[in-house]
Amino acid sequence: MKLRALFVGMGLLCSFSSFAATELRYGLEAEYPPFESRNASGELEGFDVELGNAICKAAALKCSWVETSFDALIPGLVAKKFDAINSAMNITAQREKSIDFTQPIYRIPSQLVGKAGSAIDATPEGLKGKTIGVLQGSIQETYAKEHWEKQGVTVVSYKDQNMAWGDLLNGRIDASLVMSAAGRQAS
Repeated sequence: MKLRALFVGMGLLCSFSSFAATELRYGLEAEYPPFESRNASGELEGFDVELGNAICKAAALKCSWVETSFDALIPGLVAKKFDAINSAMNITAQREKSIDFTQPIYRIPSQLVGKAGSAIDATPEGLKGKTIGVLQGSIQETYAKEHWEKQGVTVVSYKDQNMAWGDLLNGRIDASLVMSAAGRQAS
């Protein structure tokens, strides 16, 4: 994984060196630990933040972070509000129509997370009549809407994952479909 991250960093270095840039502006949605979030002191932290800062350090660039909702990351990049997205984004054919990607840095499966003891059956039949929360603009949203909604599952999309976690804890949704690392972080 470190070697792959190095190649990603080197690719970014090469692309920015021709512009003689002094700053690299990353777009991110900062409410998706362990990838990116704010700590108790309000500072950004997480795997993607550490990787981005390491790339900036290696390239001798000032690193800045532009926070936005997950579904606004691609429009923000296209509008040049930032130079790159560094925010746990999966590569899809639809996204590749709008933006370019590096090689994948990590591959992480999705996970359905419910309240402790809820014993949710993660099949379309088992989820029928349930309400599932997803991050708006995520591959989990696409999957849930394509495969579960037509089976009688209510899919609720959230601007950020913390809103979904809050609704899960308060009983407004039965589970949330997320990247498994984010699901483990929440448990």
